[in-house]
Amino acid sequence: MIRRPRLLLAALASLALTATACGSSSKPSTSEDITATTAAAGAASTAVGAASTAPGRPVDTLRTAFYNDMQVPDPDIFYEVEGNQVIMSTYEGLLRYKLGGTTAIEGLLAESYTASPDGLTYTFKLRSGVKFVDGTAFDSAAAKFSFERRLKVNNAPAYMLADLDTLETPDPLTFVVKLKKPVAAFLDYMACPYGPKMVSPALINANDKDGDAGQDWIRTHSAGTGPFEISEFTLGQRYVLRAMPSYWGTKPSVSTVEINIVPDASTQTLQLEGGDLDFVHAPPLATIESFKGKAGFEVATFPAFQKTQLKINPNKAPFTDKAIRQALRQAIDRDKMIPEVFGDIAKVSTQMLPSGMLPEGSAKDAYKYDPAPLKALVDKLPADQKNLELGYAQFNVNDARLAESVSAVLKDSGLNVTVKPIPTAVVFDLRNTPDVAPNMLLETANPDASHPDTWARIFYSTGGFLNYLKGGVASADAEMDLGLESIDVPTMQGHYAKAADLLAEDATFITMADVKAVYLVRKGLQGFGSTAASPLSLNVASVTDGGD
Repeated sequence: MIRRPRLLLAALASLALTATACGSSSKPSTSEDITATTAAAGAASTAVGAASTAPGRPVDTLRTAFYNDMQVPDPDIFYEVEGNQVIMSTYEGLLRYKLGGTTAIEGLLAESYTASPDGLTYTFKLRSGVKFVDGTAFDSAAAKFSFERRLKVNNAPAYMLADLDTLETPDPLTFVVKLKKPVAAFLDYMACPYGPKMVSPALINANDKDGDAGQDWIRTHSAGTGPFEISEFTLGQRYVLRAMPSYWGTKPSVSTVEINIVPDASTQTLQLEGGDLDFVHAPPLATIESFKGKAGFEVATFPAFQKTQLKINPNKAPFTDKAIRQALRQAIDRDKMIPEVFGDIAKVSTQMLPSGMLPEGSAKDAYKYDPAPLKALVDKLPADQKNLELGYAQFNVNDARLAESVSAVLKDSGLNVTVKPIPTAVVFDLRNTPDVAPNMLLETANPDASHPDTWARIFYSTGGFLNYLKGGVASADAEMDLGLESIDVPTMQGHYAKAADLLAEDATFITMADVKAVYLVRKGLQGFGSTAASPLSLNVASVTDGGD
């Protein structure tokens, strides 16, 4: 059972079987790490008002920038990371992760939910009084329509509904989902950034073009229940969101959000300093350091499920030999390399999965640094196997520096290494173009959700959508399958831990660092919120200006 998840990048998850009366269900955490990470980020996030109680003024226009154009702003097609700022501002699902980096799930458009003991039936009690952007009412029929549209569009995020059996609408505020078999990650699917979002049936049907489920129209419009709606969407230039007057919840404090496409990090920084932007995300380490203590600005960090890893191509010499892959891993001094490249925005990886996804001490990716075995093996290689290509995916601006550091290690071992950036579109097509795939690929990525399956299966399974170099272990795939169908939390975690152990021994994936989400913010802005499962987007509806 190989799922086909997403394009970019999760924490401990459990199957919550009942919800509280207020509509939330906390998943028990067996890892102190995510709590510690949240606490460590607290001071920085409070600096931009995440926990501020001081009153602030409404913000007329909040301005930020993306490095790249997002895909279409269709919640049933969009499958990237950066554009989540748009999707999460304009659309809502039945559930959501609580803000602040926890793995707890709470109701959103569903006030409460229950699950049957066998994990096959989920009943959602829907919130009344919710309106779509066109003023039509959200109800169980709209929820059913939204699920069906996702399956009809059948793009990458549709995998979250792959085991759907039936959808029932016994009354306007009750929505029942029945599955063919237990899916331990189902509630995480409902809460995550890429999960099913509710769309207006009236808008989609009115703009259906030859049975396309409104796909052409929705390229430049929105049809959700979120606090904002799309007022302008110009690819290559900018996107503009405006507050939705009929929003069912607390009205946004921000009237307009402007997002410009600015590919160069230095240019973004200059625009922030010049007053043309209010905040930027994922800046280079040197820029982060220069902004610490800079008058008029804050450096804000938030917990995030992001991991940097080095993927080894087991289908190209010399890494067809597992002994050489294992020796390569030993030759990388992560304890020295990661602080040099990431400073205090990352910590050295100790687990195969993102920190906090499984209990601390399981799924270990630990080894003793020793460059000697790799040098000894390289000495015996034929000359044509010593010329290697190390690519790095252009998702994180600090990965270029890390690639150079890894290259230096390999060169010291006697290998001839060429380092090159690989464009996003090319990276995602590497599975289909094995002849041009590099010997190694470095990337920083995040999972779809806070369940271990949404990292392990995507990146590590032999058929994983983001397993670009086609590594993996069949026996690990089998453990993932058992884990996904296990509704008992310890059993589920145990299967993913076994899968991780098998993958660590195979040494096709070398984890490097767990990376926080970092923002540079104009001082005075307050009220930002963030979830660890969506590292490049902030909840901006509650942002106010507290002045300097």
